[in-house]
Amino acid sequence: MLRTALVVLAVFGMIFLALPPLILLARIQGRPDVLYSVGRLGSRLALRLAGVHLQVRGLEQVDPKRNYLFLANHQGNCDPPVLLAVIPQNTRYILKKELNKIPILSIAMRMGSFVFIDRKDRVDSVRGMNEAVTQLQQGQSFLVFPEGTRTRTGKMGEFKKGPFAIAMQSGVPIVPITIKGSFEVMPPTRFRINPGIISLTFHPPLEPRNFPPDDRNLLRENVQKIIASGLMETEEEFQT
Repeated sequence: MLRTALVVLAVFGMIFLALPPLILLARIQGRPDVLYSVGRLGSRLALRLAGVHLQVRGLEQVDPKRNYLFLANHQGNCDPPVLLAVIPQNTRYILKKELNKIPILSIAMRMGSFVFIDRKDRVDSVRGMNEAVTQLQQGQSFLVFPEGTRTRTGKMGEFKKGPFAIAMQSGVPIVPITIKGSFEVMPPTRFRINPGIISLTFHPPLEPRNFPPDDRNLLRENVQKIIASGLMETEEEFQT
């Protein structure tokens, strides 16, 4: 529990002490770059305090100068900070609306153009997806967890159709990402953080235009198979 307490203190310290002046600075500069930079730094610090080590493969396939739609399986609470720490570019997230209520942090996320949706409200979900499509077409990158929520069993769930509608409409390349090990580090049903290894596999980008425009299910099935394949690979195949 000591590691968990240290991480909680670090996160609260960043939100309530570091973020307010940085939000002001970002407003003065007129861009959120400083918020993304500090977010990456804070994520790395929290992972270090938690005793979490990352093994990353395939990151060289991500061109920092291009924008992508990153799609990853969702194993646990550590997934968003892990991906924020590793993806080498400013990446917006599509998040559930409840996270828009977190004091101060929600301001930073809105300044970073994160998209919040009510997953139970179809109209609001469509609005959020259209907003993401617009930003993608403007050259921004997005991260989406196509399962829609964290696994409760450790097994990957079925992918929702929404992210693939976004891919088809925007035409932006998809980078499938396999996350392995975060369920053991911090499963959704427990608050405690366990030291451990989280492995990330960045698979080669897929071009939506190479799939029939009226068959997003085919694209969904391909991405789901690619991400699932990474869950069956052994740790020896990764490089620290």
